[in-house]
Formats: sequence, structure tokens, C-alpha cells
Amino acid sequence: MKILVIYPYIPFPIDRGTYQRTFHLLRELAREHSVDLLALTERGERLEHRHVFEEFCGDVRFVPFEHPAWPKLFSRRLVQLTPSSVLHWKLPHVAEAIDDQLKRHSYDLVHVCDIVIAQYFLNRHLDIPLSIDRSRVDLQFQAQQAAFQTKSLKDKILTWESLFKMRLFEKRMAKRSQLQVLCGPDDEVFVREQISKTAPVKVIANGVDLDYFQAGSNPEPRGAPPTVLFCGAMDYTPNVDALRWFFSEIHHRLIQQVPDLKIFIVGKSPLKEVQAYAERQGVTVTGSVDDVRPYYRRAWVQMVPLRIGGGTRLKIVESLAIGTPVVSTTLGAQGLGLTHGANILLADTAEAFAEQMIRALHSAPLREHLRENGIRIAKSRFGWKNIGAGLSKEYSNFGSKEPQRIRLMNVPFDAVTMPKAIETIGRMIESRRPHYLATANVDFLVQARRDAELRDILEKAHLVVCDGTPLVWLSRMLKRALPERVAGSDLVPKLLGHAEREGWRVFFLGGEPQVLEKAITNVTNQHPGLNIAGGFSPPFAPLDRMDHEAICQRVRDAKPDLLLVSFGCPKQEKWIARHHQTLGVPVSIGVGATIDFLAGTIKRAPRWMQMAGLEWVFRLAQEPRRLLKRYATDLIVFGFGAMQEIISLVFTPKAKQRA
Repeated sequence: MKILVIYPYIPFPIDRGTYQRTFHLLRELAREHSVDLLALTERGERLEHRHVFEEFCGDVRFVPFEHPAWPKLFSRRLVQLTPSSVLHWKLPHVAEAIDDQLKRHSYDLVHVCDIVIAQYFLNRHLDIPLSIDRSRVDLQFQAQQAAFQTKSLKDKILTWESLFKMRLFEKRMAKRSQLQVLCGPDDEVFVREQISKTAPVKVIANGVDLDYFQAGSNPEPRGAPPTVLFCGAMDYTPNVDALRWFFSEIHHRLIQQVPDLKIFIVGKSPLKEVQAYAERQGVTVTGSVDDVRPYYRRAWVQMVPLRIGGGTRLKIVESLAIGTPVVSTTLGAQGLGLTHGANILLADTAEAFAEQMIRALHSAPLREHLRENGIRIAKSRFGWKNIGAGLSKEYSNFGSKEPQRIRLMNVPFDAVTMPKAIETIGRMIESRRPHYLATANVDFLVQARRDAELRDILEKAHLVVCDGTPLVWLSRMLKRALPERVAGSDLVPKLLGHAEREGWRVFFLGGEPQVLEKAITNVTNQHPGLNIAGGFSPPFAPLDRMDHEAICQRVRDAKPDLLLVSFGCPKQEKWIARHHQTLGVPVSIGVGATIDFLAGTIKRAPRWMQMAGLEWVFRLAQEPRRLLKRYATDLIVFGFGAMQEIISLVFTPKAKQRA
């Protein structure tokens, strides 16, 4: 694809958190696509770094600008529907530069950073697909700021005015854009609840340069006093608020237990409030530093006492990669999928936060435990190469004349037939790279509507097949036809026959021990040439209490080509998504009740009921107590959601449908 990337700054040197995201995503996009860059440069700064971008971009264009004066209250601000924070970036010569760039080159897609640049495409260039990378969701950010700031009556009125206009503007941009790229599931939840329930979104988490942030051999220099780090831009409201909370309610609790504590506040542009903390004993405010890594390696713990969420969380993934344990609020680490006690410590009250920090500072074994697990999860999940590949894959769909994926109730499905699905899985196994598949039925879709993590798993899945006849019917009514139902309970037996012919090694994971044993016996009898790498039924436990490492080690030791996981939806999908990168298995699939079908403990519906979309009736008759409530909920939620989509289709102009 030919992509034009437009940034409101030149993201090099990488001296701000947002620059890390934008620079690395740009570089990773350029690995798979032809990318041109147009970036704004305030007062002509950073022009000397053009050569950095010319190494991987085609046409590189820097546009100097200066921010105009903020609009006056009565003469301009109140008569404009555009929020003043967006209007501040509306510059005629920038619009002209964008127009000229689009005249000189033909692009398949425009990727912009934040809505301050997206505004140039709100009413212009409507024929070009627009993707907006949101380093933060502006409406969410402004609402959170307002909640933590004491204001006069005038300030409260202006805040209400800004939020009202921003909400309207966000809704307009959601309708214009073909994709909004968000930093975390919490951002997606906010967008869905407050801005748009139907706008296409994709969560692309922040990553870390694993080569740059390498862990040292020693987590703490010998003889160093207990040291805590807080890292980030020190003129950024969430960071300033975090320090304000820490020093007003937490710091004194720490000093009582750790009297020789040293605190380093590292980051550019510290405000006077931040600089004043250096007057406290043991506190150092460094300002900007050339290299933050020595501070990470010196620190025993990094604290992240954030109370304003959304956007980037780079300080946490950097800490994980370099081996510095992290104590954070739940909000501060939201969207990263980390587990308290395993790879991070989480606390949300001042007393609890102080307690977790004291635990970490007093216990070297706990710090080493967090260090090792943090490094492991950073390598498996937060490298920019893997993260960028996810965005590149999403953009590849824009270039297809017939998109490979369609959306039903904002859940993605791959338009594949059964033979095509098996062919695709075969290519995945041949590649030897880790992939995971989802077989999504109506219940899966209903759960995904309220489970942001499950939605994110579906977005990142390498293949999502439609395991429900009602979904096929809905897709046809919405003119986004799926070719056929590809049920997991049909797909798995066909895959086993294919595995026998191709020599693939198969591992069965999950199900009751007796059921799993019976399933493997039946499969062996039916496919005597099948190479069964193993089977394991771990003790039942909630997802966060499972012995993940022991399970993963069993799978790794077996070295299968195909992993069939039967933990039930959505537990199995979440387990696979968290571990597929480190298992070394080319293809992992959540198979649900298929193990029971293979064992014969549960019978499948007659073929005519499957074709008529009535398989659920047969299942309900078999297990009424377990399934009645679930199916009733599915019927109501799916029926309501399907009706909404149908009504939306009827009242959406045809030109917009084609877009």
C-alpha cells in the first residue's frame, strides 16, 4: 500500500513518550508498505533529523509552523463549534501543504496522529480512507483533567463548554474515519460508551525498543540505597497529578518504613511544582537527561501513581523490558494485561500503594520475581516489531478490492469457506510462526460486546471464522456476506484428518481428565496415523490463578504444530492470546465443547438442525440448567444488536456504506 503519514511534530529525537509510539509505528509500517511522511515543525526545530526518516520513508516533507494566539473568548471561541484545543492547530498553510502532497502523489490511505491533524480531513479529501492514531482520546483526557482540578465558576463554565464541543467533534471524526487506532482496551471502552458504538477501532498497545531497553545482568548496583524512580514528561498533567498525590498522601508512609529512601524524578520540562519536590530529603529532580537507562537500572522500583488514565503507558513497558519492578495504580497499568503479584504490583489507595512499595523495597526475592517475569512478558508481547506488524496487517485490508474481513456488531470475521480456512491454517503451520484462531459464534459475539479484552483478542486474531448460522444470515442482510458457517466442531475433525496426512503434531489441552482421555482414544482409533504430541487437563482454576508456566512448559516440551485448547469461552481465548507467542506453536485454536464431541459425551445436533440454525435448541435440550440463562441473554442482546445494525443500514446513505 501507499500510505501518507502526517504528524503534528517531528518524532525525533525520541525524548517524549508519544514520540516513541509514533516513531516506531512509522518505522514498522515502512517495513511492509510504501510510506511518505509529512510532519510539522514548530519554528523550524528538528529539521536536521530529516536523514533519520529518509532511511525508511519515501518522500519526507517538514512544514514549519507557529501556534497562533489562543482564540479570544467572545470574539472567536464561543462562536465556534470546533473545540479551541483543536482550532489552535487549524492553519491555512498546513492545509495547503496537505492539499499539495495529495495532488503530487496518489495514496491508498492517510494515517494521522491525533484529531488535531484529522480535522484537515473532516470535510475534505473524503475519497481517501483515514486512520487516526490516538495517543490519547481527547474527550477522555479533558474529562479526567476536569475531575482533578479545582476551578472557579468561570473555569467550570469554560470546561463544560470545551467538553460539550469536544464530544460533538469526536463524534464527527468517528463518522469520518475508517479506523481509530487506540492505545488500550480502556480507551476503546470509553470510545464505545461516550463517542461511537459502531466506529471501527483497533487497539495497538504501546511497545518498547527491546534492543535499546535491555536488562542488565544485575538488577541493582551493589551497595545502592533503596531507590525509587518516577519517569515521564514533567509538564504533562497526569504525571504532575500523580506526583502531587504521591507526595501529599504516600511519601510520608514510605519514609517511616524506609528512612534512607532515594527518589529520582526524571523527565523533561519539570514545572515549578515538580521542581519544588527536590527540596525534600532524598528527592532529586533531574529534568531532561540524555539517557534514561542508567536511572532505570539504578532504581529498585519504578512507581506509577497515576490517577488520570488513557493514552500511553510507556514508562511501564520500558521498566518491564529493562528489569525494573513496577508499582502502579490499576488505572496506570490499564490495558497492558499485567497480573498483580506476577509481573507488577497494583494498588489504588494511598495506604495500599505505600504498602506495596514497602513490600517491594524490603524484599529482594519479590523484586527478582517481578524483574524476571517483567522481562519475559516484555519480550513476548511488547516488542515494536510484533506490535507494528498488527497495524500493518490491519492496513493491508484497506488495499484489498474485496476486504478479507467484515464486521458484525463491530466484531471482525474473516470471509472464508471451510477449505479456505484449512488452507490458511496449513500456510500458518508451514511458516512456523505463532498464530491463533477464534471460532466465533453468537455467544462469543455477545460476550465481546461487553468484554474489551475479548474484543481486542478478536481484533488481533490471525483468523476469525464464523461459527454460527444466524451470523451468516445477518451478514447477508447487512450486505457483508460471509460465504458459509465454519463451525469449530466441524473444523477440528477435518483438521485432524489433514494433520494425519501432513504429519502435523497435535496437542490437546483442557477438558475433564476422563473426557480428554476418551477423546484422544477415539481420535487415535479414527486416525491411527495421527501424531498426537500429548494431552493435558490442568486442574480447574480461574484464569488468573492457573499455573500458566507449568502448562506452557508442557506444551513447549511436546513441540506440537497444532494446539487445541478447551477451557471454555472466553477463558480459552484469553489464555491463548496471552501465551501463544511464547509457546512456539504455529497454530493455537480455542475449541470449546469440541473435546466433548470427540469423546462422545455430548452429541451434536442432527445436520438439518445445524443447517436451519437450530443447533442451539438441541444443545439447550441436553443442558437446560447450564445454558438457559446464557441463551436467553444471547437472544436478547444479539437480536437487539442485529436490529440496530439493520436499521442503521437502512438509514445510512449508500455512498457512506460504500466508504
